[in-house]
Amino acid sequence: MRSVFTMMLLLTTLGMLFVSQAQSNTPPRADFRFTPQNPDTNTLVTFDASSSRDPDGSIVKYEWDFNGDGKFDETKPVPTITRLFDRGGEWRINLRVTDNRGATGSISKIVKVTEAPVTVRRSLALPPGGIVTPGQTVRIIILLRINQTINGLGLDEDPPKGWMVKEVQNGGAILKKAELQWLWTQRFSQGQLVAVIYDLIVPTSVSASTFILKGLLTSFSPRLVASVVGESEIRVSR
Repeated sequence: MRSVFTMMLLLTTLGMLFVSQAQSNTPPRADFRFTPQNPDTNTLVTFDASSSRDPDGSIVKYEWDFNGDGKFDETKPVPTITRLFDRGGEWRINLRVTDNRGATGSISKIVKVTEAPVTVRRSLALPPGGIVTPGQTVRIIILLRINQTINGLGLDEDPPKGWMVKEVQNGGAILKKAELQWLWTQRFSQGQLVAVIYDLIVPTSVSASTFILKGLLTSFSPRLVASVVGESEIRVSR
């Protein structure tokens, strides 16, 4: 009788130990790096959370809060993400990671962003789904926010070869249509907003592909050379 009781006690203890081990879950440890270390408002910042670790499982979700308000703006299944900052200053970035059993870990870091003399953003007016077909028109909007007094401002866009360009709004600039260059002779003051708008007509003979727009913003005083950032991808389907 004693041996039966001992066996039952042993089995119960082993069962409780097994359940305890099965239910335990060590939370993941969140961590991330960002590059470049000292971006300005025209620099795309890459955040990489691949240094985050889960000791007894795997990380399945990465949540990012880019303005420090406690609300997560982006959720990704992968550890990398990019971000543009519209204003200079110190931005608190919060990361929360979730493992495959629901446990979470968090970390916060500060990114110091410098205000560029001019902040430039490109946006594309695309149809639902973001895909265009041959013969369609894509409207391009480039917004310049002047952050300090500036002279000799120039904008150069590089559309796909063979695409027709139609000017819509030049923002007070002189347009060299053959080169798709806008030149401003006037002096700009801090706080001014300038919009340049043009249309791109997709050739009817173009093959299905993804096209990337490139652009460059320059100024004479202060000296500035910056890539036009924001939306740049046009996907064409036949």
